[in-house]
Amino acid sequence: MNTPMPKAGLQWIQQGFQTFKKHPFELLFMFFGLIFFNLGLSLIPYLGSFLPFVFGPVLGMGIMHACRDIDQAKPIATGSLLIVFRSPAFKPLLVLGCLYTMALVGSLACSIPVDDGALWNYLTDPSKADQKALVKSNIGWGMLTFFVVYTPAAMGFWFGAPLIMWHGMGVAKAIFYSFFAVWRARRAFMVYLLAWCGILSFVALLVALSGGVLGVLMLPVMLTISLVMYCTFYFSYTAVFSRDQLV
Repeated sequence: MNTPMPKAGLQWIQQGFQTFKKHPFELLFMFFGLIFFNLGLSLIPYLGSFLPFVFGPVLGMGIMHACRDIDQAKPIATGSLLIVFRSPAFKPLLVLGCLYTMALVGSLACSIPVDDGALWNYLTDPSKADQKALVKSNIGWGMLTFFVVYTPAAMGFWFGAPLIMWHGMGVAKAIFYSFFAVWRARRAFMVYLLAWCGILSFVALLVALSGGVLGVLMLPVMLTISLVMYCTFYFSYTAVFSRDQLV
């Protein structure tokens, strides 16, 4: 396990964009597949709101596999997005997804006593949100509470899927190792998060300054940024865990 320098956070983003530039169409095709798969899951009654999160580690590892192929100068394997469905890691990754969903919902629920459910109501049914009421609510404190509770959980799940898939770890062990791996690399992750905040703020500023003219480009830009984020997950992983250890 390595401890990357703070500047590594910027390098992960740079490597993510470079990876996208090498195979943009293949990666976009996979990403659209992920989006449509999640849309299909979301249509399932009662469970549709949760299933995309449950299957997140499964589909996310498909894109991680594609990034590994590109990183090793190999052609992207056919059906990479669904490769986990044929792997012994499928069930453990589903368990990981279930635990992640519980952690996410639990973190969000912790904000309810702080803001009287403003954040919960806004995220679960934004169509009914009253903007004026939100401004007067304590939703800011609710968001802060959510992030304080959610951050340790996110640390435990960040590397969980590749540790299960590529290192054969059990779910509990993967979460344990992931938490402390992220903690050791916390300076790099702080730079990584700040860099993404800067990129997203810059894009939003361009749209605002253009008077909305660039708004039509927001969808492809945000799709590209979301895909690049997935690619950076792989490079954050290989910066902490040696490539030679991947199976």
